[in-house]
Amino acid sequence: MHSASVCDQSSVEVFAALKLTPREAEVLLWISRGKSNHEIGVILGTKTGTICKHVEHILGKLNVENRASAAVMALETSRAVAERSEKRSGKPWAAVAGLIATQVGELWLAGSEIFDALSLVA
Repeated sequence: MHSASVCDQSSVEVFAALKLTPREAEVLLWISRGKSNHEIGVILGTKTGTICKHVEHILGKLNVENRASAAVMALETSRAVAERSEKRSGKPWAAVAGLIATQVGELWLAGSEIFDALSLVA
């Protein structure tokens, strides 16, 4: 059995931001991955009828008409949250990457100076 906690807890948390219950968020995660109600029921260990009810609630809360629209909304929400997260945390990583690049460049220069000195001795 798969579960959302094993599979992708961050996606479930993102979908919960859509005012869904944790279980509805799990169901939406699997909908966005192309699973049928029956498959979701097997994955989550529940009956297909229960999943149908969850899907009904999801469609109502997201104000969409079908599973495909719900999946698109889920994927767009995930992308938007990822972009916001990247913008917030991107700058510190850029600074670290710049520092690493500088250090590697200095090591390369020092190494080539040593190589040049050794080739003069030989």
